[in-house]
Amino acid sequence: MIKVVEDFFLQFGIKYKRHTKTSLLLVRYFNFRLKYILVGKRKMQVSKELSTKILTHQYRNDTFSIFDKIISGEDINPFQSKESFNADYHDSLFNDWKIHHLHLSTKKKNPTDYFNERTGPLLFILFTDDTAYALDIKNHNDKNVWSDTDLIHIIQKNWNYLISASEVPNITWSPDLSDKEIGILRKKGYTFGINVDEKSYLYIGHGQTSSGDNLLAIRMANEVLRWLAKNYELIDTDINRYDLGLKEQLHI
Repeated sequence: MIKVVEDFFLQFGIKYKRHTKTSLLLVRYFNFRLKYILVGKRKMQVSKELSTKILTHQYRNDTFSIFDKIISGEDINPFQSKESFNADYHDSLFNDWKIHHLHLSTKKKNPTDYFNERTGPLLFILFTDDTAYALDIKNHNDKNVWSDTDLIHIIQKNWNYLISASEVPNITWSPDLSDKEIGILRKKGYTFGINVDEKSYLYIGHGQTSSGDNLLAIRMANEVLRWLAKNYELIDTDINRYDLGLKEQLHI
């Protein structure tokens, strides 16, 4: 199993640490797979807040180019940070709120590079299987940009159905955390609720553990471990069937 995962990492140029524990290697594998934006055509939705801002933004043309690529089904991952292809890197914004951030440049430092050049301004965007929801453009160095509840406010005002299942009715979390406090608690691995515009939410995204790992990645890894335990005898009796079944479990 370890060889199958490591071969996948090597084939696609994914950074990873050599973990002797199968369970941890699987979790980190699914950490990457969840961060990876699947290639495919999507509808494009743009928030009212961004629609106004984008018209005069310095990266206006680049942002519209990203929108066009999303609609036509091109690979959007080159706009992600390079760390998105590091299986051991924890993206707490994505884990907690399921929001990606994209750099806005359509240029590459070298023609053979996979990733585009980094930019100070970032596009914050939420992807579903069939739609991309562009929330806002914020600067990389803005105060508390990675835990800015204004992003949740924008989702709430434009597409409340995306987070309505995470709303906890008839409750207000106490203390009412500031953006700065949310960032601090994330780094410490705490699970917490947030209040935005008189509504309270829990688990808007997948959630994360104290180690920083994505909770959904852990559940997916456990499913593979259960399959391995159930089908272990195939290693001796039908190795081809074992390999095919394992790759199916890993979505390879």
